[in-house]
Amino acid sequence: MRGSPASDGSVWARLPHELGDAVRPRIPEIARACIDGIAAEVPEYSGVFGRGPERVAAIEQARRGIERDIDRVGTPALWQADRLAEFRAHGRAAFHNGLSLESVQAAVRVSSRVTWRWIADIAREAGLSADVLYGAAEGMFADVETSMAAVAEGYRAAEAAMSGTGERHRRLLHALLGGRTPAEVDGLVAASGLPVPSAVAAVAFRALPGAPEFPPGLLPEHVPADPSGDPPAALTPAPDTDLAGLAGLPAGWTAAVGPLVPPAAAPESFRVARRALELSARGLLDAPGPVVWCRDHLTTLLLLADEFLVSQLASTTLAPLAELSERRREQLAETLLALVQTRGSAPELGRLLELHPQTVRARLKKLSELFGARLDDPGERLRLELALLAERALPAGRE
Repeated sequence: MRGSPASDGSVWARLPHELGDAVRPRIPEIARACIDGIAAEVPEYSGVFGRGPERVAAIEQARRGIERDIDRVGTPALWQADRLAEFRAHGRAAFHNGLSLESVQAAVRVSSRVTWRWIADIAREAGLSADVLYGAAEGMFADVETSMAAVAEGYRAAEAAMSGTGERHRRLLHALLGGRTPAEVDGLVAASGLPVPSAVAAVAFRALPGAPEFPPGLLPEHVPADPSGDPPAALTPAPDTDLAGLAGLPAGWTAAVGPLVPPAAAPESFRVARRALELSARGLLDAPGPVVWCRDHLTTLLLLADEFLVSQLASTTLAPLAELSERRREQLAETLLALVQTRGSAPELGRLLELHPQTVRARLKKLSELFGARLDDPGERLRLELALLAERALPAGRE
């Protein structure tokens, strides 16, 4: 399929831009007509697309799909991996929603037929030639073929995940994460038919009470995963690509991606990922979305690997600050951290902290009185830096 015009969009690329320009303003109408056609002609969809928010969501999805397809008009031919991935997702969703493969493929046919009728009418209204109409028809028919195949792939992959194949993959997942012996893992690998890569990253999941079920299609079929298992987990050799879909985790779900390690160290990757989930839930790791990447928080994870010890380090190493007022303590701790990290002069620290050099000199004098020769000892400066960083990472850890 990859090398044919049907799969690479070259038919659409040969069509004039005028066709796309004429169709784009009508795309919302075409999307509504597609959903109405599916609801009318495919019985299993009549109750789903006939009314309510499901109809609105379906129309919006159809609008985006048609818009994406029309964007191919007059553009260089490209392999439409994103389009086929979307149709595989349709197939998976249909399986999980209890629809038959025949019904979802029928929906593809109806939608394509309705879209073609609209495009043909619009092309005629725009005065485009018969050659353009023939080209559009060829592109539409080619898309139906590849779309139907992709739907079937997604549907059957979802079936396999619920069958013995999916169960073997889950057993392999938990074997790798559970620290089974090499012989046990080798046996499960042979049974699953899944090759073990040279490096893997473990993924830990957390769902708050009342969170929706893990959505199908967020993870590729080849990724061994059990997001709702005990423990909820996944394993991947290519986290950046395989886990891109996790950005769509619904509210209440969080995932943490452990370090990329040799398969034998998968339990350690999973342990770090679970620790990251715990710290994230407590607000101690700042992640911009529902996915926590441990590689971005290694310093904090290291500092907070043992909270009791880090609390002891902070309380003993920073004891000279203990009798100060809270505000004075914060001021001196800020200056002390800058000092041990940079060994800068008062003017340099002033620029770094946005303070007047005279203010910095006063603070440095006080720190010299409190810590004395410790400020000149490399080993002590390292202890001070670790203690100050740990205190920032875990404010409640200070006694």
